[in-house]
Amino acid sequence: MAAQQWSAITSDQSIQFTATYDDIAFNGIFKKFTSTISIDPQNLENSYIRSSVDITSVDTNSHDRDKALAGSDWFYFSNFPQATFSSTGISLIEANHYKVSGVLKIRDQEKHITFPLEWLITDDNHALARAQFELDRRDFNIGIGEWADDETIGFNVSVDISINYQPD
Repeated sequence: MAAQQWSAITSDQSIQFTATYDDIAFNGIFKKFTSTISIDPQNLENSYIRSSVDITSVDTNSHDRDKALAGSDWFYFSNFPQATFSSTGISLIEANHYKVSGVLKIRDQEKHITFPLEWLITDDNHALARAQFELDRRDFNIGIGEWADDETIGFNVSVDISINYQPD
């Protein structure tokens, strides 16, 4: 398949996460983001993923928790309303499965990350991207000050991404 740029279908996308509070898991979702992707299995060096997440769209099903996440100890919405990811390399693991490397920026911190990606072209000329990986919130200064240890909020955050794309 030749290189083609795809954009996320805004009504059919999900960036979810799972974290822990007092060793009890809670889930959250980012409701607003944009993402473009181009994967050409014959020309992976020119393939890319670019995404921007509206951090202020976080929803953890708790008004108090969501309000706290807006503060300077957490995501600090007023200074850092967006998180971004830009791939630096995509390699084939096996059919429809890739290893993606890139730079994730949250708050004022940039970190190189690598994660597995499943990329499927569907019969209706759409595509599905799925990825699951873990992040350490300390890498991005998430949960600083009184929250800097893992006594109450765990360090590891599981990320689960499922995005449907349409061709541009």
